[in-house]
Amino acid sequence: METPWLELADPWRRRTGAEAVLDHLGFCPHHVAELWRQPWPDGIAEVAADALGSLAAMLDDRRRYEERLLQIMFRARGACAACSIERRRVAGAIAPPAAQDLCLPHYLAAIGKTDQAELARLSVLALRSASTLAARLEEVPADEHVLEDALRWLAGPALHDRASASGRALDADPGCPVCRAAQKALGKWLDAVGTAVRVGIELRGLLPLCPAHIGMCVAHGGPRMARELARQATDAVATALAGGLSENERADRLDREASGSVFYRRRSAAYVLGQRRRALRLPRCAACERIALACEHVQGEVLDRLESRAGREALAREGELCVRHFAGVYLLAPHGAPRAELAARQRAALLRAREALLSGERRGWKAAMLQLGGADG
Repeated sequence: METPWLELADPWRRRTGAEAVLDHLGFCPHHVAELWRQPWPDGIAEVAADALGSLAAMLDDRRRYEERLLQIMFRARGACAACSIERRRVAGAIAPPAAQDLCLPHYLAAIGKTDQAELARLSVLALRSASTLAARLEEVPADEHVLEDALRWLAGPALHDRASASGRALDADPGCPVCRAAQKALGKWLDAVGTAVRVGIELRGLLPLCPAHIGMCVAHGGPRMARELARQATDAVATALAGGLSENERADRLDREASGSVFYRRRSAAYVLGQRRRALRLPRCAACERIALACEHVQGEVLDRLESRAGREALAREGELCVRHFAGVYLLAPHGAPRAELAARQRAALLRAREALLSGERRGWKAAMLQLGGADG
């Protein structure tokens, strides 16, 4: 599938690309890592610079743009400009007859665009794939190809790309104090997963279920960790899908029985579809939860420091907040001097990053992209 960078950097749609980067407040760590390890497409630096400049201009005139800023900050959490393009392409490319044996990430993207009948069909296929892989992983002696098949089903076709990109998330200094806390939480989680695998206990609250953290375990753990992760993750997905399908079948049966009553009121199709999707929701990735908790804790500390001038000066010495974590703090910061000083300091950081992107030096680009690529949480 074509890389999302070409669409974002299209010179004929430069303004649209910049607005997309601004609306999502940058990129997820995975896509920033992609930019770190490969040549940048022509035009992407200019698009990112335009996005940073637009945000700096809005912060400079907060009285006029405050409502727009709050809309961006509320909507941007957990989103990514490049991820949104990939999800849209996947959902558009998967026609119902062709949607056979999708990997887990593509299944999750597809069910967001399907009706109730197609949702059930795709979920049954995903359950069959997860159950088959879980059973194959339990076989002794194991098939030599089953581990690779299971990991690719769980993390998608970009498994090894995500694994090779995971080193930057652990080794590079992100600059943002909240990103540092996320980095530390990520390292502790990875150590805990390694310890659990060594002593032979179930991962349970440590189990990664997102492609990025599955790839990280593959990159930093040995074959034993990869096998345990694949076995337990496929089992967890199969259990969640089986339970969701059973719940949806029971809800459909009760609805049919109730439809014979004179007091029956048909619910809207959109509401029913939402309930069916909710029943099929998978457990959240344990690494994502730990990172989010660490980020919330440090953002709370930043808010406490904003109350005093000494605290704000100490924050300035610790480093600049990335755009995403600035948004999280800004939404909760008290009005008056704390919020104004926070906005002014972030505006200066954005303008420095914009100048670095327009300078044409790759080293400056990498430093500037730290503004647009904060750790999740």
